[in-house]
Parts: sequence; structure tokens; C-alpha cells
Amino acid sequence: LSVQRVRKPRCCKGPQGLLPRYSTMQADGQEQLFRLTDNIHSEFFVAVELIDTYCVLISSKVVYFLKPGEYVDREAIFLEVKYDDLYHCLVSKDHGKVYVQLTKKAESTSSGVAMPGPSHQKPMVHVKSESLAVKISQEINYAKSLYYEQQLMLPPSENEDCLLLES
Repeated sequence: LSVQRVRKPRCCKGPQGLLPRYSTMQADGQEQLFRLTDNIHSEFFVAVELIDTYCVLISSKVVYFLKPGEYVDREAIFLEVKYDDLYHCLVSKDHGKVYVQLTKKAESTSSGVAMPGPSHQKPMVHVKSESLAVKISQEINYAKSLYYEQQLMLPPSENEDCLLLES
């Protein structure tokens, strides 16, 4: 006697580290992320937004823009931006169309000195509405801030438990 799964599994964190309410769309997004990263659990799912002709998958390390399709693999990625390379994400308007603009950080110069601030690389992706563009931009900037917060945290040490028991 085998029991059928009622819903897809998920393992994600909300803003306060709590498990958010179940969402089929979010569970699908997590499954897509695990396919893209070969089940590497150090990169965790943050959000997914479905647009008419593509999907935005936001993880704890990277934002992926994916072509539509039932089975997602690395070939489906048409834009991938790591938070280490992202300066900020903005909503941009041009000739009545709305875009999500991902401004990359300036590259190091030939002298090896890193230039602070934004670069001239600003990939833009068309979005159907301004409210959706604002939501996506906020989610990307939020995930980027979580990424940098994680970088500043001390890694958990194995001696931590021993220190707690001894005191």
C-alpha cells in the first residue's frame, strides 16, 4: 500500500526565519531551483514570479530569469545575476514600457583597483505592469540584502555547543 504525495515538498525560510504559508507556486519555484543547482542546499529559495513569457527565480545567492517550460535546466536561463555582481535593482520606464533593471557593480580597473558604484552594464527585462516590476525589484533587493547579511555573520563553529555546556 503506497500513499500518494498530497503536495510538493519545500524547505524555505520566511523573513524571520519561519516557514511561510504553503503555496503551490512557491513549491514549484523551489523545485526549479533544486533542478538548476543540482540539489545544492546551500543556495535556498526566496521567491518566484511568473511573467507571461518567462519566470523570475530569486534565490539566496543569485537571481535567475528563465524561459518558460515544464522541465527547467541550465539551458532555460537567459539572464543570471549573482548578488556579488549586483549593485541594485530598479524599475525603469521607457516609451510606455516597464522594465526591471539590474545594475551591475563596476568592474576592477586594469590597475587592480575596484571602482565603487554602478557600472554601465544594466540588463533590463520587460515586465507587463509597474506594480509587478516594483514587487520583483523589492524581492531582488531584499534577497540581496539577506545575502550580504549572511556574509557578515560568523560561521557556526563546532565548538559552540561545547562552550554552551561548559558555562
